[in-house]
Amino acid sequence: MESRHLQTIAHGLILVSIMLAVIAAALWFKSDALEPKAQAQGRVAAAREDGGVPDSGKQRLQLVEQLESLNKRVAEMERGLREGAYTIQTIEAKAGQAPRARDETKETEK
Repeated sequence: MESRHLQTIAHGLILVSIMLAVIAAALWFKSDALEPKAQAQGRVAAAREDGGVPDSGKQRLQLVEQLESLNKRVAEMERGLREGAYTIQTIEAKAGQAPRARDETKETEK
Protein backbone atom coordinates (compact mmCIF):
# COMPACT_ATOMS: atom_id res chain seq x y z
CA MET A 1 0.00 0.00 0.00
CA GLU A 2 2.82 2.38 0.82
CA SER A 3 4.48 1.70 -2.52
CA ARG A 4 1.36 2.97 -4.32
CA HIS A 5 1.46 6.20 -2.38
CA LEU A 6 5.16 6.58 -3.07
CA GLN A 7 4.58 5.98 -6.77
CA THR A 8 1.82 8.59 -6.82
CA ILE A 9 4.08 11.10 -5.09
CA ALA A 10 6.93 10.28 -7.48
CA HIS A 11 4.68 10.78 -10.51
CA GLY A 12 3.47 14.08 -9.10
CA LEU A 13 7.03 15.27 -8.52
CA ILE A 14 8.03 14.28 -12.04
CA LEU A 15 5.06 16.19 -13.45
CA VAL A 16 5.91 19.28 -11.41
CA SER A 17 9.56 19.14 -12.50
CA ILE A 18 8.51 18.87 -16.16
CA MET A 19 6.24 21.90 -15.80
CA LEU A 20 9.03 23.86 -14.11
CA ALA A 21 11.40 22.95 -16.95
CA VAL A 22 8.88 24.15 -19.53
CA ILE A 23 8.41 27.44 -17.65
CA ALA A 24 12.18 27.92 -17.34
CA ALA A 25 12.64 27.28 -21.06
CA ALA A 26 9.88 29.74 -21.93
CA LEU A 27 11.45 32.41 -19.72
CA TRP A 28 14.90 31.68 -21.14
CA PHE A 29 13.79 32.21 -24.73
CA LYS A 30 11.69 35.29 -23.90
CA SER A 31 14.34 36.95 -21.71
CA ASP A 32 15.17 39.52 -24.41
CA ALA A 33 11.55 40.74 -24.34
CA LEU A 34 11.73 41.29 -20.56
CA GLU A 35 14.80 43.54 -20.63
CA PRO A 36 14.07 47.26 -20.32
CA LYS A 37 14.94 49.38 -23.31
CA ALA A 38 15.95 53.03 -23.26
CA GLN A 39 13.93 55.48 -25.34
CA ALA A 40 14.56 59.01 -26.49
CA GLN A 41 12.51 61.85 -24.98
CA GLY A 42 10.41 62.27 -28.12
CA ARG A 43 9.44 58.62 -28.04
CA VAL A 44 8.55 58.76 -24.34
CA ALA A 45 6.05 61.55 -25.00
CA ALA A 46 4.44 59.45 -27.72
CA ALA A 47 4.46 56.36 -25.50
CA ARG A 48 2.53 58.17 -22.75
CA GLU A 49 -0.43 58.72 -25.06
CA ASP A 50 -0.36 55.09 -26.14
CA GLY A 51 -0.39 53.71 -22.59
CA GLY A 52 3.37 53.77 -22.04
CA VAL A 53 5.12 55.80 -19.36
CA PRO A 54 2.52 57.82 -17.39
CA ASP A 55 2.95 61.54 -16.73
CA SER A 56 3.11 61.80 -12.93
CA GLY A 57 2.64 65.59 -12.95
CA LYS A 58 -0.57 65.29 -14.93
CA GLN A 59 -1.78 62.51 -12.62
CA ARG A 60 -1.14 64.67 -9.54
CA LEU A 61 -2.97 67.61 -11.14
CA GLN A 62 -5.98 65.36 -11.83
CA LEU A 63 -5.83 64.10 -8.25
CA VAL A 64 -5.82 67.65 -6.88
CA GLU A 65 -8.76 68.59 -9.11
CA GLN A 66 -10.72 65.56 -7.93
CA LEU A 67 -9.97 66.37 -4.29
CA GLU A 68 -11.10 69.96 -4.77
CA SER A 69 -14.34 68.74 -6.35
CA LEU A 70 -14.87 66.29 -3.50
CA ASN A 71 -14.21 69.01 -0.92
CA LYS A 72 -16.82 71.25 -2.57
CA ARG A 73 -19.40 68.45 -2.49
CA VAL A 74 -18.70 67.71 1.18
CA ALA A 75 -18.94 71.43 2.00
CA GLU A 76 -22.32 71.63 0.23
CA MET A 77 -23.58 68.61 2.16
CA GLU A 78 -22.36 70.07 5.44
CA ARG A 79 -24.01 73.41 4.66
CA GLY A 80 -27.28 71.63 3.84
CA LEU A 81 -27.15 69.66 7.09
CA ARG A 82 -26.47 72.77 9.16
CA GLU A 83 -29.25 74.77 7.47
CA GLY A 84 -31.74 71.93 7.83
CA ALA A 85 -32.22 71.38 4.10
CA TYR A 86 -31.71 67.65 4.62
CA THR A 87 -33.59 65.45 7.02
CA ILE A 88 -31.94 62.35 8.34
CA GLN A 89 -33.89 59.33 9.42
CA THR A 90 -32.24 56.48 11.28
CA ILE A 91 -33.54 52.96 11.59
CA GLU A 92 -32.59 50.95 14.64
CA ALA A 93 -31.91 47.30 13.98
CA LYS A 94 -33.67 44.85 16.20
CA ALA A 95 -31.39 42.17 17.57
CA GLY A 96 -31.18 39.13 15.32
CA GLN A 97 -33.20 40.52 12.41
CA ALA A 98 -31.83 40.83 8.91
CA PRO A 99 -32.39 44.10 7.00
CA ARG A 100 -35.01 42.49 4.75
CA ALA A 101 -36.92 41.24 7.78
CA ARG A 102 -36.94 44.73 9.28
CA ASP A 103 -38.49 46.18 6.10
CA GLU A 104 -41.23 43.54 6.17
CA THR A 105 -41.88 44.29 9.84
CA LYS A 106 -42.40 47.97 9.06
CA GLU A 107 -44.92 47.20 6.33
CA THR A 108 -46.94 44.96 8.60
CA GLU A 109 -46.92 47.55 11.42
CA LYS A 110 -48.39 50.27 9.19
